[in-house]
Amino acid sequence: MDIRQITNIIAIEEEGNIARAAEKLFLTQSALNQQLLKLEHELGTPLFERQRHRMVPTPAGRVYLEKARQIVDIKEEAYRIIGDYANETAGEISIVYTPERGSRMFAAIFPTFREKYPAVTVHTFEARNRKMEQMLLHKDVTLACMSYTSHTVNAEFSYYAKVEEPFVIAYPATHEHAAKAGEDSHLHPPVIDLTLLKDEEFIMHTRETLSRSVEDRAFSMAGYTPKVLFETSSSAVALEMVRKQFSPAIMQQGYAQKDPRIVYFRFEPFPTWTICVATRKDAYLTIPERYLVRLISEYHHRELVPEAEHV
Repeated sequence: MDIRQITNIIAIEEEGNIARAAEKLFLTQSALNQQLLKLEHELGTPLFERQRHRMVPTPAGRVYLEKARQIVDIKEEAYRIIGDYANETAGEISIVYTPERGSRMFAAIFPTFREKYPAVTVHTFEARNRKMEQMLLHKDVTLACMSYTSHTVNAEFSYYAKVEEPFVIAYPATHEHAAKAGEDSHLHPPVIDLTLLKDEEFIMHTRETLSRSVEDRAFSMAGYTPKVLFETSSSAVALEMVRKQFSPAIMQQGYAQKDPRIVYFRFEPFPTWTICVATRKDAYLTIPERYLVRLISEYHHRELVPEAEHV
């Protein structure tokens, strides 16, 4: 079975028509169409239904494409394993992380990785959680530095370097509730009843973020819809607005830093998410990739686990 033919048929399904697939594969439309017709003749059944503007897999086509992807995955994994045996100091890694904390994390660990593996090429991308999942599934990257909650665990992924992180409310220090926080609330935030804040305006994350899902669930369990001052995809922006004494904001405790202008509270039901490195389910990790995951894990525990837990 010709692997090139398999990947060409997969491209037709991914692109939706032969013309775009041929352009992607640097083939003529006629050549790609002849490949498909020859394969369908060999199999004795059509693999695609030819609609006006789209090629839609038939039941037989769906079976072929499922098994074809498995074959491609086996080939890629075999090459990665053999590459480890042949030369573990070379190769490529593709990784995606968030624009804020993810980029700071990568900047912190990359010099150490580069020192050990100077010949490994690392391709980096920035994205939010939902986009990262799509990039993993589409094989645009092999590693994703992402987060998940108990409601968003994906059975198609394996998770490594896991650290559970709670969410807190960042509060302007000038607010009437701030006095209840006490000292060192960035490390040991006291509990506040979220229902007491139903008249507050909140700085909220935008709806495409996983943080917003956590916020919406928390307010739903508190029994009200919050008033929204404005929305942002950036926790750093939200924190800066709290620092300027505008409004409270819910965010990950990893953003909590000692600052006289901000205090922090926990709130029931004590929401958390898990920071991790995700891969496609049971994907083989090369030796350099395993080393990179180890560096990420060490960073997570050093930077995100509260100081008291290091004792």
